[in-house]
Amino acid sequence: MSDYTAIYDPDLDFDAVYTRATAQRIVSLVRPGDRVLEAGAATGLMTVDLAAAGARVLALDRSAAYLDRLVERNLPHVRTAQCDLDEDPLPEGPYDHVVATNLLHELDDPQAFLARCAGVLGPDGLVHVSVPNPTSLHRLIALEMGLLDDLGELSARAEEFSTRRMLDRRTLREYAREAGLEMSAATGVVCKPLPNALMEQLPPDVLDGLNRVSHRVPDLCAMTLVTMRHA
Repeated sequence: MSDYTAIYDPDLDFDAVYTRATAQRIVSLVRPGDRVLEAGAATGLMTVDLAAAGARVLALDRSAAYLDRLVERNLPHVRTAQCDLDEDPLPEGPYDHVVATNLLHELDDPQAFLARCAGVLGPDGLVHVSVPNPTSLHRLIALEMGLLDDLGELSARAEEFSTRRMLDRRTLREYAREAGLEMSAATGVVCKPLPNALMEQLPPDVLDGLNRVSHRVPDLCAMTLVTMRHA
């Protein structure tokens, strides 16, 4: 996995909109005192909401610089550890939740990573995974305009930020099964009609509306969010 941390700020990039919207959905399932392993926590934008929900969080990331910024947030009941999520074992559980958002598409072996998640997940625990959606509305429009040759093609931005593959819901279900998990729920996050550079020009109330409508058009959203549990 290449290191793009010097050119990508998770707090300032428009992706922060998707992170906050994803956090809203995950936090609704988190109870005070739950043990949460957050893989790929970056600077802690989602960790803020997990901590506010009363979770006990162990936040992992490969970037020491990102984790330093997370520590500076001084969040209650949050610990950090540097970890190469492609290679290193996950810290021993059990955890009530394993959160791996906007991560799987960057890993060498996503199925092996999910198997490691299953190994540290408590009996009734949940794994929360989000990935960029290959059938988002803006990608469908790009396909019709001839800007993409197929829906599996990576954009220049995706390649710059270490995306290795586009993952659809069927593939995520297969990965889950191979890892000893089952996909128990799936939804979309923020209906996305435009590329990020144009989305960030939309008024906040329009962005809120595009997030609120997500449950009606999950296949057209920016991100796919799935929940997995032990099979």
